[in-house]
Amino acid sequence: MKLTIKAHGLARWAAWPIGRALLTLGLIVFVLGGAAFIHYYNVYAAVIDRRLSHPVFDQPSLVFAAPQTVSLGESLTPATLVQWLQEAGYSQRQASPVGRYVRAGDMITIQPGPEAYRATAPAVVQFQADTVAGVTNPRTQAALTSYALEPALLTSLFNEKREKRRLVHYQDLPPQLIQAVLDIEDQTFFQHGAVNWWRVAGAAWRDLRSGRPEQGASTIDMQVARNIFGLGFQRTFRRKLEETLVAMELEERLTKQQIFELYANQLYMGQHGSYSIHGFGEAADAYFGKTVGELTLPEDALLAGIIHGPNLDSPYRHPKRARARRDQVLEAMVRAGAITEAQRAAANQAPLVSEPASTEASDAPYFVDMVRDRISEKIPESKLTTQRYRIYTTLDPNLQAYAAQAVADGLKQVDKDLAALRAHRRRRPGAPPPERAQVALVALDPHTGAVVALIGGRNYALSQFNHVLAERPTGSTFKPFVYATALETGLLPNLTPITQTSTLMDEPTAFPCPTCRGGEYKPANFENLYFGKVTLRTALAHSLNNATISLAEEVGLQPITDLAHAAGIVHAQPTPSEAIGTYTATPLALAGAYTIFDNGGLLEPPQLVYAVQTDGGATVYTPQVQPKQILDPRVAFLTTNLMESVLDEGTGIRARADGFTAPAAGKTGTENDSWFAGFTDKLLCVVWVGLDNYHDLKIEGAHAALPIWAEFMKDALNLPAYANPQQFQPPPGVVAVQINPQNQSVVTATCPAAQVETDYYIAGTQPTQSCSHPLPLVPHGLIAGAERLFHLKTAPPPPPPPAAPPPLPKVIAPVAVTIRPAPPAAVKPKPKKRGFLSKLLHAIGGGGGP
Repeated sequence: MKLTIKAHGLARWAAWPIGRALLTLGLIVFVLGGAAFIHYYNVYAAVIDRRLSHPVFDQPSLVFAAPQTVSLGESLTPATLVQWLQEAGYSQRQASPVGRYVRAGDMITIQPGPEAYRATAPAVVQFQADTVAGVTNPRTQAALTSYALEPALLTSLFNEKREKRRLVHYQDLPPQLIQAVLDIEDQTFFQHGAVNWWRVAGAAWRDLRSGRPEQGASTIDMQVARNIFGLGFQRTFRRKLEETLVAMELEERLTKQQIFELYANQLYMGQHGSYSIHGFGEAADAYFGKTVGELTLPEDALLAGIIHGPNLDSPYRHPKRARARRDQVLEAMVRAGAITEAQRAAANQAPLVSEPASTEASDAPYFVDMVRDRISEKIPESKLTTQRYRIYTTLDPNLQAYAAQAVADGLKQVDKDLAALRAHRRRRPGAPPPERAQVALVALDPHTGAVVALIGGRNYALSQFNHVLAERPTGSTFKPFVYATALETGLLPNLTPITQTSTLMDEPTAFPCPTCRGGEYKPANFENLYFGKVTLRTALAHSLNNATISLAEEVGLQPITDLAHAAGIVHAQPTPSEAIGTYTATPLALAGAYTIFDNGGLLEPPQLVYAVQTDGGATVYTPQVQPKQILDPRVAFLTTNLMESVLDEGTGIRARADGFTAPAAGKTGTENDSWFAGFTDKLLCVVWVGLDNYHDLKIEGAHAALPIWAEFMKDALNLPAYANPQQFQPPPGVVAVQINPQNQSVVTATCPAAQVETDYYIAGTQPTQSCSHPLPLVPHGLIAGAERLFHLKTAPPPPPPPAAPPPLPKVIAPVAVTIRPAPPAAVKPKPKKRGFLSKLLHAIGGGGGP
């Protein structure tokens, strides 16, 4: 009866003209609105279909470190192996795409996963007394001598927006992380559709009361629609309508798990250096140095908490706000029944994050940039950032961390020293702040050329300019090439051989130089100290400029230039100042050149990449690097032995004072910049410190670069691959002779007690004069003068080794070396024209230095 009355009333109302007009208008609006809805629904359906027909996110190429290898008999603890496995992505708690491991006492079982490309077979590693006692394949029970682990993931390549993302699947996400996100962002995500209408109504009511749009009601579906499909962030009705339509379309096409996976990978999660972090996978690594599957409850809560404001709530920049937000998430999880009050209380006590890792230590950004540049010559960069190649590099992540720490600590002292030097200067009003020192460090395996650590500057976020590739005057780090050329005379029968104990005059000298002002080049020693007649060992150990140039003039400048060019120092020119390093080289080139001294004369060009593979495992690029023998092994050893004296008694003695006591050789350098290049038998490292404006740093190599080098090399001794370096062994054809350094006579049993040092000679060039025929050489007070010069006590001479050195297990065949004697002054080749900087250095008498 009531229904009849209502229908009758509606009919009477529709009979009125105004009623018919309103009904007609309503019908038109309904039809047009419906048509518009259907139209835009179909439009966005097509957009979504196109978007989902291809991978939603770029598949960036992954950059891997060098693989760690476990060898039978190696000194290694189970805890260290577990650390290596975790860094490489293996998991103990759950299945990982890389693999799983199980530790049971002193036994660790390794089971590779589907994404393991290097370590595809399982292994069981048995330990005894912190030594690898056995390695076996559990499938075949075969005993192994070594086992290479899957290498650790360094980073993913960024796109043109400098965005970095590590894609994760829904099943990879910890359940507590998912729950934390739901409890703080969208509690009923798995129950509602694309839109939570109750939440929309509540937000609209609050907006009406405030008079402006303040409250958001976006669901996770709507956030995915807005961010992935580029709908913008304007608070307009049209944008909300578009967002709603796209979210509804997504609900039609994808499961809730798939939508949450898109959400987990697209989120902006803050900044790490100069990169923007996107997704939980990259955030887990950036904030905690973990894979997302290894996150703990407080870490899950922190990531969920900073979603709405990753920069405002950054745990590094704003730790109080970050802690408050994390605790808010934990409270929400307690209210939802996801965790207990006891779990919340324990999580509240956990630290936010560990000490922030610099991008230099974790991502090695300068190194990765170099890798990218080299590979992009073979593979288009557009493919590298979209097609998920796997790039296997030479970098040792542990050494990289040591390098970053050594550089950070060393620059603090350099900054203090620079501030003290500049304290007396008056700055002009409005003048820019003084230039800060920059740094480069590159470390190589001297026997393969593999770059194992690299720092290209003090802060990648502030400057991406890579100083490892910057051309700078080498200073006295070039001098070993002069001494090597001189020692090569011992290989030629028609020349008087120059040996380690040959003498030079170290005194003020004017050297002929057609391109110099007045036709002469007048260098000076550091602090204008001269030592008179000295041996080659003393001249190199104390970096004596005038003695070194005299030696270069004696053997000929062109042979020195030829050796330098062959070693990769291509800008050297045959002029007197060449001998003390006024020409340029990059730290990377200098490191490569020094491999000839540490590697029996064999040049190993620096290499960064072992291989590039597709995501399916097919190798598409393998660098072809050819070592080259450019120095006789005997000469290489003799030069290295001279450089040992740099550390033991010369300009590099500070390394010994700082606690680096391993057998090593090296050379300081000061030419406006500060250098140190040195090596053990297992590791070679070059450090440069200088100013980008090319002004004089005014801190010599022994006080700016050397401390960084020594700290890095000390830390490297903690790693099995670089521990226990051995003494440099003479190759066949080199003899050791005990010499009285006061008169260069051979010490025999009949000689009175005297100071003794051991020098080495190419067989047939050794001295024969005994103590019965003294030959005074070293002026009184030389050692005292060296102590005043370097402000350190010289080390006592080492005990004499056996007269006959033990033979090498591997015999290296001699290499024929041709040396052209220096041409007469009247027919010297005209040197190439210098640049402005070189002319300026010569005009002021610059060069060399300690």
